[in-house]
Amino acid sequence: MSTPAQSYAASEIPVDGTGGAGEFERQRIPPSQQLSGKYFLGAYAGEHVAGTEFVIGASLVSLGVSTVDLLWGLLIGNLMAVLSWAWICSPLATRSRMTIYWYLERLAGKRLAAVYSLLNGLIFAVTAGAMITVSASAFRVVTSIPPQTAWYPQSLSFVALVLFVGAITVWMTIKGFKLIANFSTVCSPWMAAMFLASGVISVPVLLHMGELEGFATLSGVVDTFVWSGTTPEGDPGISMWVIAAWAWGCNLPMHLGMSDMSILRFARKSSYGYFSAAGMYIGHYMAWVCAGLMGATAALLAQSELLGMDPGGIAFRILGAMGLVAVVVAGWTTSIPSLYRAGLAFQSVFTQYSRVSVTVAAGVVTTLIACFPFVFTQWLNVLSYFFILIAPIGAIIVAEHFLLPRLGMRPFWREAQGLRHNKPAVLAWIIGIGVGVALLLEGSVHLFALFIPGWLASLVAYPLLCRATGVEKHHDDDVYLDAYGPVQPEETVGMSAQQAPVNVRDPWYFIAIGCLLIILGAAGWAWLEEGGVIAHLEAFQNLIVVPTALYFLAATLWMRNRRKPRHQPS
Repeated sequence: MSTPAQSYAASEIPVDGTGGAGEFERQRIPPSQQLSGKYFLGAYAGEHVAGTEFVIGASLVSLGVSTVDLLWGLLIGNLMAVLSWAWICSPLATRSRMTIYWYLERLAGKRLAAVYSLLNGLIFAVTAGAMITVSASAFRVVTSIPPQTAWYPQSLSFVALVLFVGAITVWMTIKGFKLIANFSTVCSPWMAAMFLASGVISVPVLLHMGELEGFATLSGVVDTFVWSGTTPEGDPGISMWVIAAWAWGCNLPMHLGMSDMSILRFARKSSYGYFSAAGMYIGHYMAWVCAGLMGATAALLAQSELLGMDPGGIAFRILGAMGLVAVVVAGWTTSIPSLYRAGLAFQSVFTQYSRVSVTVAAGVVTTLIACFPFVFTQWLNVLSYFFILIAPIGAIIVAEHFLLPRLGMRPFWREAQGLRHNKPAVLAWIIGIGVGVALLLEGSVHLFALFIPGWLASLVAYPLLCRATGVEKHHDDDVYLDAYGPVQPEETVGMSAQQAPVNVRDPWYFIAIGCLLIILGAAGWAWLEEGGVIAHLEAFQNLIVVPTALYFLAATLWMRNRRKPRHQPS
């Protein structure tokens, strides 16, 4: 999921517009600072392969979806997510060139913007807490600590382990955005390869075990052992449309919730929103499918229920020691940027404190949350409840930009009229939450899909309330020019253009790519085994140790060299 982990190839892009050097918090992005599509293609491709994929992929198996419903549901839902970025978030971001925090403050005033920042920060803090628990589950495997699958910690040793992992997470977070971006850039390609390898090697193992049970076809094995269409309790599973709703909504804060305005405002063209497809179909299609295959295979090998296993135990069964590394890295590539974003969101409210102080305080609370495994065991439900609260805010921003001008009202009318608060926005937010809560209590709409009626309710209610409260009509030809300024903002004196990465042809780059291909080749070799697939699984776990170590060495050296300036002839 994205989750919030931004693994940008260009580390100069702030995480939320207030990042790194604190630039452009209240300044529209001038042409010299706008970036080409390759930055965003790499960003989305790396961002959505992280610790959440271990949790979500296995959870979808436990929820009892069928194979056909899963594949079609993910296809449809991820398409809706891509279109939400490309048709809604990106056009608004590239026209306004503002962070969501600044935009919302101008739209609704400081009070509602502060409430949004607190909610946003809480979502990121819970995300970070869940992923700290995921990382700790990998360390747990090499100890005598039992799997932690209850809602509360069942071992004091596990609590101590979480506190240790949390302390490392907080330390890495306060080192700043550049370290976070570089860490994610190095780790994300390897994580994608490990997810794909886990799926590639799980299939022949499943076929072998299926033959022992009398199943001769891949579809029969997968339908029986992985996505069976029924829950472990024997109840009917969730439908294709629920899967589609979840795939669409799991990144709701970023697209329909408009958080990625803060990133896409750097894009030269609004069409770069389509590059989110790289993340959706690598991370939220391939990685979820492979994580499901890996989880089901691990449960069969362990002769255990999938619900009784944690991410560390699952990955260790299929990927061996490198699986534990994958879980730790995946957890950190999500928890560290999420905690960073939480600190920024909270610091925008508690401005009297520094980012480091607020981040440390948030990290302490986040680590305490991580001691309770319910955060990741109930991860899909926890996020869905948050979405009921956050979705209406995004709808109000969308209505401000797309609908109000069509009704003759200018964006930022509150600011133009000198009003302290935007009452229609507050009421529309309450209406959206009310619709979501009412449908939740009534039970006719699945929890994963409740963001849709709540978002639509606020989208419709806000312009109607603006009209009902007498917002003045605007008669200028270009209301966006009046509200935002020119399409291309003026340059800041002394501002230089962003520099593209250099030294792309560094030999270490090709060595790193070669290591990933070796890992995938070692996984694919299992398909050529006539028998002894289980033995090959053990050999595979040993074979990938050396290329993994060499990959991280090569990728780190490439990352160090890629920003060295080219030699300029005298």
